[in-house]
Amino acid sequence: MVRVRTLHCLAMLGILALSLVACGGKSADRVTETPPAATTPANPLDAGGLSLDAGGGPNPALNVSGLPGCSDPSDEACPAPVQMDLDGEIVAGGIGLRYPARYFNVAVGEGDIPLTITPSENNKFEERAVFEAYFAESVEAALASLNEPEVADWTAAGLSGKIGVSRDQTQDPPVNTTIGAFALADGRAVVLKLTSTGKYGWDLWSQVYANMLETLTVTP
Repeated sequence: MVRVRTLHCLAMLGILALSLVACGGKSADRVTETPPAATTPANPLDAGGLSLDAGGGPNPALNVSGLPGCSDPSDEACPAPVQMDLDGEIVAGGIGLRYPARYFNVAVGEGDIPLTITPSENNKFEERAVFEAYFAESVEAALASLNEPEVADWTAAGLSGKIGVSRDQTQDPPVNTTIGAFALADGRAVVLKLTSTGKYGWDLWSQVYANMLETLTVTP
């Protein structure tokens, strides 16, 4: 009887030991389990196949902004528009404007062109850009100086008007002329003109131009 009871106890101890080993093995598995690899959140600009230029191609100014006169977006040599902080502000001759002061100088005139913004020594781009702000008799009169321009309706800073772009590829380097003219209550137009050089000068400076338009103001 004692022998049977002893064997029964030994059997129970054996079962308990096996259970502890099994539990210990599962615990060890949890400790040594390799955690899932961390994933980097997807860049929202990559969603839907968009590239970092937010346009799905080399020219987001054409694909996103709808600006006239830009190059064929399939042209691999065409640069993406440059982005610059508009860290300077000027008001003169009844026109106010913000501009990238780190890379451009502003001159105040007393004649027909109150504001002229030209590249500073910090501006190393081969494609040059000169901005002029002035008044014209009308939107149509402002655009009349362009030769066979591409024209699009445009609204900026609460003003409605048109942007016209013409390219003169016969010059060396080529010259691109952009005029944005916006109607005023008195029938005149406020104008921001960009003259850029190089085959892709307009493409490069188009976003800076569009951003500057959004800061355009007219004072009494």
